[in-house]
Amino acid sequence: MTAIAVLSALTGCGGGDSVGATGERATTTARAAEEGARDEVTPDAVRGDVRSAAAAAGTGRLGFLDTSKAGNPCRVVGSLRTEDVPKPESVDSVLAVLKARGWGQKKLMLAEDTNQAWQLVKNDWEMILGAGKVPEGSGIVFDASGKACGVSMPSRPAATDLTPPEPPALP
Repeated sequence: MTAIAVLSALTGCGGGDSVGATGERATTTARAAEEGARDEVTPDAVRGDVRSAAAAAGTGRLGFLDTSKAGNPCRVVGSLRTEDVPKPESVDSVLAVLKARGWGQKKLMLAEDTNQAWQLVKNDWEMILGAGKVPEGSGIVFDASGKACGVSMPSRPAATDLTPPEPPALP
């Protein structure tokens, strides 16, 4: 009889309340971990979003600027160079992929015949997405920056003592 009770407890039979509570706790913990991972946006994650979006455009050559020397490790700048002005379908595909990856469209900033720009947001990051023709060529530019990105920020120089000296006492 004791063996049946132990087997029932191990397989989940006969102990529904405790197993359910444990399962709920595990599910809640998994959800919290998933949300925490979703909240943390790193430069590598943004580059992944940009790569996926650029692939959806179906044209062009993607490159990233090295922003490490610019003093802001929480910035990603990518450029998808195309032969001609990107077709609206290509830009729509780029926007759809970014939306699916958590980037919300905040607003359309510019809409001309050949040039368009959007402001997108994801957690503490903002991206300016521009598509069109510029003097250097045609393509789509991804310029994203964030406040917190899982990368240590460069240290600032030590602050100097800027406290003004006390005025001399009058006799």
